[in-house]
Amino acid sequence: MAPTPASPSPGDGYWSLLRNRNFRFVFLSGSAGDTGYAAYSIAILWIAYRVSGSLAVAGLVLFVEFGVYSMSFLVGPVVDRVRDLRSVLLVGYPTQALLAFVVGLLQSEGRLTTPTLLLLVIALSVVWDFTWTATQAILPRVVSGDALFRANGLSGAVSGGNQIAGFAAGAGLLLIVGPAGATFLYAALNVVAALLAIPIRAVSDSTPSAGYLEEMAQGWRYLAAGEGRPRLQLVTYATAQGFFSAAPALLIALLASREFADPVSSYGILFTAFGIGGVVGSLGLGQVNPRRHLTALLVGVGVGEGVLVLAAVEVAPALLASIAAWFWVGVFDVGFYTAYVVYFQATAPAPMVARALTNAYFPRGGARAVGGLVVGVLAVTLSPVALGSLVGGVFVAIAVLGPALLPAVRRLGF
Repeated sequence: MAPTPASPSPGDGYWSLLRNRNFRFVFLSGSAGDTGYAAYSIAILWIAYRVSGSLAVAGLVLFVEFGVYSMSFLVGPVVDRVRDLRSVLLVGYPTQALLAFVVGLLQSEGRLTTPTLLLLVIALSVVWDFTWTATQAILPRVVSGDALFRANGLSGAVSGGNQIAGFAAGAGLLLIVGPAGATFLYAALNVVAALLAIPIRAVSDSTPSAGYLEEMAQGWRYLAAGEGRPRLQLVTYATAQGFFSAAPALLIALLASREFADPVSSYGILFTAFGIGGVVGSLGLGQVNPRRHLTALLVGVGVGEGVLVLAAVEVAPALLASIAAWFWVGVFDVGFYTAYVVYFQATAPAPMVARALTNAYFPRGGARAVGGLVVGVLAVTLSPVALGSLVGGVFVAIAVLGPALLPAVRRLGF
């Protein structure tokens, strides 16, 4: 029999989660992986820009990266069949470490070209699909449903705190040894994540296999089922919101390169402020635990982020004001996607969590990939203020129009 997820007692808050040994190592392993990914994310856009000399190519890298992420639905049935999800982490993290090391090595030797970079980003993203799906599907195996917001909030906040370290380390390495150093750090921290995953036990009861294609079809049928198709309407809402969800990172790169006297250090500082905001936002979500009021949360964070993006592009190149603005963008940025993931973690049947999550991510991830490419292309012709105004306006419009046009989205909760 699979172990029963531990349920925290009222008032225990985050400490009850940390007393759960399985959650503790899931949390530590994921935090190490997220720290590495932060260093990678701050470096990869800059590597693409430096290798190609074009923000459009940087947008193409985002398109490729998130396009592959959106294909994680192909691995969902595989991960659902894995009895102990630890095994996925013990293969995935070391493989990512090896690929990241190759990126850094080629960059440091001046032999990295745009086509090679794209191929390596694709390979890294494919492996990431497996590790990400496992880390998302693992939480319902180690904590109870009423603790999922708190578990995601704590994981997001502390991982976000570690991401700040990753952003800061990546920014420092950009300045001192170049972006290759940040990819080496990513490789090392993936190894640490694998080592911390060794004590995890996230076992599920085995069920008879219906075959890969049939199990994939079951996942898609689940997404479209239910009176009024509430899950499908939520996916539609999240897909629209996801189109420009990669824009903040590109806007930071655009502002740093065009508006600030020291582009490299400004990019690192603003990206770090954005990440710190994400930590605060994650902790706030976990503490409030708004599982009964998801619609209000989704609308509020969407409108808030849109307004704050407008403010962030207006205040550049004033550094202190920009730091404050991007911090608050980060606070609101984490809300929509965290609520989206928690909803499917909490409501999907236990044998179908990975498929529910990856199928739900597919259209949103695809929209995010295309949106990243579009923003990269627009960055070539539009001023930062014009592009930021467009992105901020779209965020606000989608946040408000989603519940207005999709009846099932008006009463989300669990």
